[in-house]
Amino acid sequence: MIKFFRHIRYNLMEQNKTGKYLKYAIGEIVLVIIGILIALAINENVKANNNLELRNAYITQLDDEANRNIDRLNEINDFTIEILKEVDTVLKILYTKDYDNPKLPTKLDRLMQSNYLNPTTVTYENLKFSGDLKLFNDLNLRNSISEPYETFNNIKVVEDLDYVGFKDFYENFLISNVSFWDMNLTAKSYAQEIHFQNYVLARRVSLNLNKDAYENSIDSFNKLKTIFSELENDN
Repeated sequence: MIKFFRHIRYNLMEQNKTGKYLKYAIGEIVLVIIGILIALAINENVKANNNLELRNAYITQLDDEANRNIDRLNEINDFTIEILKEVDTVLKILYTKDYDNPKLPTKLDRLMQSNYLNPTTVTYENLKFSGDLKLFNDLNLRNSISEPYETFNNIKVVEDLDYVGFKDFYENFLISNVSFWDMNLTAKSYAQEIHFQNYVLARRVSLNLNKDAYENSIDSFNKLKTIFSELENDN
């Protein structure tokens, strides 16, 4: 009988040990899981901070790139406006048939001048093709960043139109009809040519398209700079 009770006591002690070991093992597992979760949370926090720093660095670079593009756009738009004034003067001379006007040779020389944008897009291209555009979680902000650079597509179209018009005029008329030794005589002569008069009209149209495209791009970049300024104030 005594052996029986001893056996029961031994079994109870073993069961108690097993229960303690089980509790200990569960506790260890819980601690490991908590440790993993804490590590993941820290890692996510570090990653989020790094992404925020990278995003802010992009904003600084994009803002600087916007300034450079705005400066260049203003410069080339001012040039375009000046050429448009020259074109209008030439058109007035042609309309009144004042071919002996002493201003004509100088105005015609200015009429031949061109200047194209060649924008700065390094930061935006890096942002887009590296996949870092996803750093900007706000879809509206992404679109606001892309929109100014998309205006360059329209600028390219209208600048190409202006270039093609000049190339056609230069190759098919100017080379064979202009004597650069006597510009006064040449100006009076070919200013009466219908090919030249049509080109002046076409140049006015293309320059106006360029002007509108430049000004639209300037407005778009200024809006982007306003958004960046508001983001900086929020931070």
